[in-house]
Amino acid sequence: MARRNNPERMGAPAPDAPTIPETVEEVQADPLSFIVPTEFVALPSRGVFYPEGHLLHNEEAVEIKYMTAKEEDLLTSKSLIEKGLVLDRLIQNLLVNKRIQSRDLLVCDRNAILIAARGSGYGMSYTTQIACRSCSEQDTYEYNLEEALVETPLDNDELSELGVHQTPAGTFVAQIPDSPVEVEFSLLTGHDEKAIMDLTERRRKKKLPESLVTDQLSFMLVSVMGEDDTQLLQRYINTLPLRDSRFLRKVYDAVCPSIELRKEFVCNHCGYEDDVSFPFTVDFFWPDI
Repeated sequence: MARRNNPERMGAPAPDAPTIPETVEEVQADPLSFIVPTEFVALPSRGVFYPEGHLLHNEEAVEIKYMTAKEEDLLTSKSLIEKGLVLDRLIQNLLVNKRIQSRDLLVCDRNAILIAARGSGYGMSYTTQIACRSCSEQDTYEYNLEEALVETPLDNDELSELGVHQTPAGTFVAQIPDSPVEVEFSLLTGHDEKAIMDLTERRRKKKLPESLVTDQLSFMLVSVMGEDDTQLLQRYINTLPLRDSRFLRKVYDAVCPSIELRKEFVCNHCGYEDDVSFPFTVDFFWPDI
């Protein structure tokens, strides 16, 4: 399956300069009247998948403020960490336009905001532990966040090559190979990501097997052959042949914009070579832990 040919480097954020009092009178009136600096974060989605009326519809960037001591307090909140809410609250705090809701954002755009915030807050160097897939030994690797790879939306020709077309609502329609079935799917948002995490945690507590593949399909599928009944879609997913499931997930990965922290990995213990994606672990926002 063809991949898009427009990967970009994220590059360093370009923050706006803080507003500085210009007169003696302003300083005397409020000696701390400095505004927290902000920056514009380029959205991997370029805003093309948000419906009309959404504040980010066709917007290529979103403005966020730099992290402050208040955000550092938030990042150390044990209750938010345990509930899996800390990064969601962080994004909401950083958005300059408070009418934009963090969970309404596409996953790729949320990740772009987190990377930009991490860079302005702690610096562009990210150090974490990577476990070798061959020998399981761990090595410490450093990543420059300015080298994050951004893949933006496919153009119409690239979508046609995949056999997919985009709807005015920002969803996608694909024909299952060797089948008369046509499916419509959407890109996952913060709401979907949180719901999938909650389902996984509930299954873990009940000691039930994980079902990440079917969970993802449940949240991404909008309709099958024009039918959007939830129970019907779930029956379709539960009986979906493996090859069709893999096709849908492969198409999803192809059309979904992304921002990745990728680097060539060479194990210092066994020499195994791999191209790895750096995880968003606790090290990402807690570099001193």
